[in-house]
Amino acid sequence: MGCSQLKSDNKQLKDNNSKQNGPISTQVSMGLTIIQKTESVDADYILHKLDPLATLRSYIRKGISKSNSQSRIIRTYNCTNASLEKKQQLQETINLLISLKHLYVQNTLAYYYYDGRLSIIGEYIDGGNLLTQLDKFSQLQQYQQIDIFCQIMAGVQYLHDNGVMHGDIRLEHIVFTNKNLESIKLIDFGISNSLKQEFSSWKPNNTMQELSLKSPEAIKGQSTFKSDIYSCGCLLYFIITSHMPFYATNYQSLKNCILRGVPNFDSNECANLNPQMKQLLIKMLNANPQRRPTAQEVLNNPIFMNKIRVMYKPNKQLQKHMKEFKISSQLQAAMLMYIAENMMSDQDKKKLMDEFQKFDLNKDGQLTKDELLKVYSETLPPDRALKEVNTIFKRIDVNGSGKIDYQEFIIATIDQKKYFNREKLLMLFTQIDRDHSGELSRQEIKKLLRDIQIPINKYEQLVKQLDQDGDGAITQEEFLKMMLQI
Repeated sequence: MGCSQLKSDNKQLKDNNSKQNGPISTQVSMGLTIIQKTESVDADYILHKLDPLATLRSYIRKGISKSNSQSRIIRTYNCTNASLEKKQQLQETINLLISLKHLYVQNTLAYYYYDGRLSIIGEYIDGGNLLTQLDKFSQLQQYQQIDIFCQIMAGVQYLHDNGVMHGDIRLEHIVFTNKNLESIKLIDFGISNSLKQEFSSWKPNNTMQELSLKSPEAIKGQSTFKSDIYSCGCLLYFIITSHMPFYATNYQSLKNCILRGVPNFDSNECANLNPQMKQLLIKMLNANPQRRPTAQEVLNNPIFMNKIRVMYKPNKQLQKHMKEFKISSQLQAAMLMYIAENMMSDQDKKKLMDEFQKFDLNKDGQLTKDELLKVYSETLPPDRALKEVNTIFKRIDVNGSGKIDYQEFIIATIDQKKYFNREKLLMLFTQIDRDHSGELSRQEIKKLLRDIQIPINKYEQLVKQLDQDGDGAITQEEFLKMMLQI
């Protein structure tokens, strides 16, 4: 994806962006909105180079939080000479990125903009990418490989549904969330390759491996949403046959093969290919983008939908949390998500992810009423199951989308007694109190509110609520009292 890869004619997306509650505050100059300055990323993170096996892109580094030792991925761009129009594009892109929350898409957590340098903070995923784990991935059972493919398609569908084209799907940009290769996240969407070259020292390598996943129109510089479908078709072909749909001995020959648009189905590996799978691949690899299916149509293909869905009994304690979940304010929801991202143990995170996947029967990374109802009906009478599911959706689906996304699920199922209590809030206070003064300055509390994505127009109101005696600083007791009330 990239600033130039947002739907330029998507009025609804623009309307949605204008309503977003992201942390970006703006100033108006010549009718344009540009990113507001913050402190330097170095104030909060110790930066390290990444292993070249993970990425050769020098603008991507690993950051270790000085306050809580959490690992993050940090992408930094030099925007000193960016035009106002480019800065507006970046601001709109960051707003959109921060709003994207999906099980199979890397989460963007915050941004820094200081001295012309823009740093985008993302969750750190340490399971290795598909390229580095290719040998291990090839040893998985094919149904496991297909399950990973469905996760990739679910992530692509979510991006497309939100008006975002990935634009650079390749093995390096599919990262496993653990060493067992059970789950993936799509990464490195957000800034187009042209802008990456403009705002960093990175240049594309133009390797045959990268070229092998590009669509004919992408090679011509005319990428569309259907270009992502083509790249995914190449991945599916690779998973099924262990090689790419086009073969050549050099870069130019490979480019010519792709532009001719006739994938190879004559190999020995394709001889016993399931006819239904072959038809899907032919459609996904069609040289005409208009004739390719959508991401949702791929996921809904009978060859994937007919897989047996195992019904697991949901965890009773988490069922109880969902049923009793009640959110009293936007600030409470934001704080719960912030605590989940920064304080929850890896064991508890995995537990919630496993539970989410029990309900996610079609593996699209979101939960529908029908999916919950099928699972609940395994243990409850039909009438009671329907009543419980309706109650859960009424409480949890706060954005009214008709689906429960992973963030909504986390907020609803997190053990509030364990993670939203005096002890954890004191730990949080210590993390925010960067100068260790024992009090929070207005600048420190504003940073917290920005990090938990509270709209800028609510900053002052919430700061005043926290600073109850009006002395310009927030004590531990003021902080605790306010937070325990929300």
